[in-house]
Amino acid sequence: MRSCIFVDGENFRHSLLDLLQPEFDRDDYLPKTARWRDFYDFLAHECYGSERLRTYWYVVQHIDFRPYKLPMQDADTAELIRILSEFQPFETQINEAAPHQKEAARRIATTLITGRKILKSRFEGWETLQNGIALAHEAIEFRRSGAIPYDLFNRDFGTEKAVDVKLAVDLLELADNYDVAIIVSGDGDYVPVVQAVKDLGKRVVNVSFLTRGGRMLPGGARRLNIITDKALSVEYDQLKAFMLPTQQALPLSVTPPPQSPSAN
Repeated sequence: MRSCIFVDGENFRHSLLDLLQPEFDRDDYLPKTARWRDFYDFLAHECYGSERLRTYWYVVQHIDFRPYKLPMQDADTAELIRILSEFQPFETQINEAAPHQKEAARRIATTLITGRKILKSRFEGWETLQNGIALAHEAIEFRRSGAIPYDLFNRDFGTEKAVDVKLAVDLLELADNYDVAIIVSGDGDYVPVVQAVKDLGKRVVNVSFLTRGGRMLPGGARRLNIITDKALSVEYDQLKAFMLPTQQALPLSVTPPPQSPSAN
């Protein structure tokens, strides 16, 4: 039995953040000492004793900053004030600064542009970490697609776009390569593609994670668990042993799957 693992990157990362607090620092993108290869081999072995061929890990390719066309500090003042005034708190600040509205608008723009540069630098750091994981761990590949919006006014992320579509497309396009598709996600939107993959004669497993108290994380995992052939629930202590091995006295070992006759 050959398996490929398809990881919804942001969904998985938020699961780790929710589960591993406070040991996993929320400012970190991913656990720095995680045993990624062992973890994914463990998932494959737990799914029909399969052999993991490859892990496809889906992440965003770009950040879309909003507003899309934020002028620089020294740009046309009228246009800068118009764009900043779309956000009511900034409009108030600019109006209250009269007759020095130009200076107020430039100060706000400077703050926003600095924040954009900092976040772009963080994003580049995430890519560097991803590349390091791919180099250090066998058969793990990051697939970048789509974007995630970031509102410079409210300082928050929106919902990623196109990443789930890429994962779904690959589930179908790569179906000849595997016997078992293992999905690491709680997104119920994958239900239609799971049914399509099953119709091709493949087995599909959904991986979900349990809290310290043994409860499933909220989300779409239950819908996927119903439609997939198997639902694998990873216990908290199991996940922690792979993600935070320095926190675990006796890390879990991974028993390799039996080799197929053709391997000899």
